Amino acid sequence: MRFSKSANRTGAAIRARLLLSLALIASATGFARADDFGPRGDVRELRFVAQRLLAHRARTVGIDPKSIAIADVVVVADAAVLSWNYGISTRYGSHGIMGLVRREARWWDALDGFSWDQTDLCWDAAVSYPLKTPDRIGGLSPAALLSYGLPIDLVNRAAQVPGLRRAIIAPTPPPSRPERSSKYVGLLDCMSGAIYDPDPPLPVIRSAGGVESRPRSVLSGYDVSILYAPNTSDGRNHFAQLYARPPTQAEIIPYPTTRRFISTSVLYFDLTIDGSKPVTFAPGTTIDIWFPFVLDDTLSYDLTIGFANEPIGPVYAKPFDNVLHYKLPGFTAVPGQTLMAEVDGNWP
Repeated sequence: MRFSKSANRTGAAIRARLLLSLALIASATGFARADDFGPRGDVRELRFVAQRLLAHRARTVGIDPKSIAIADVVVVADAAVLSWNYGISTRYGSHGIMGLVRREARWWDALDGFSWDQTDLCWDAAVSYPLKTPDRIGGLSPAALLSYGLPIDLVNRAAQVPGLRRAIIAPTPPPSRPERSSKYVGLLDCMSGAIYDPDPPLPVIRSAGGVESRPRSVLSGYDVSILYAPNTSDGRNHFAQLYARPPTQAEIIPYPTTRRFISTSVLYFDLTIDGSKPVTFAPGTTIDIWFPFVLDDTLSYDLTIGFANEPIGPVYAKPFDNVLHYKLPGFTAVPGQTLMAEVDGNWP
């Protein structure tokens, strides 16, 4: 929570300029198409949002984000499902579906379905906030989508769209046992993908440095990756907890963001280590945070961390592909003493 920002322009003028920019971006990404359903303004906004949220994922596999194609946008009230594709059709994760939920005027990426290959027989699903995360593999069936909290009208409508139906309604195998050469044999292996263990072994802090991260489903939809620097761990220190939560309605920065606002937060996260002694990290630890909603590129975002040997920050970053990248000074973490971090948006 921060004090009110000084204003040299009216909120109405800022809002008008932002809405005009969004309208121009939305028009560039395409108008409503045959398989789209819902309010035209929502459909156009979702095309822009999905393109932005998928940019980092595409770029990390060598795909130009401009090549991302968004289709089959279905919107019902404050929930939506759409399909996307990019890159080589035979590559895992080159196309999929996305489910979004509107909270505090923002669209949050809460459901990701990835096709294994071009046959669309097998899909992986990842569910996160604001939807209800399953305690076992849930998949993309209508029953699973309803159990996550998506409205029935949205699920029923999406199941009628060919591009979405391929993921939601699995192909029906022939009644007789298929031959080994049959394309339906792949269905037998669809549940063999990676499953996140809710109680995995605690990761060891390696003295040479390494990476600490957790699945988005346990980080409230955020993707937090910590590339930690060389340190004084004796090999018996572990990362006990990496926790993230979205700001409450009272804490989160308003959207659209005007020149005068009080709430500034976009993320809170904690990191705790255990072991028999403190660990001192050399300068150079980096933290990359992908956000499940679109960040305002006109803002700067500062990271502050408390309860290290000395307070860290503020450290500043600007979004690129909806990711904030921070580089930390050296610091010391004490076992059992949680490092508490906050990311806030501010006018530069």
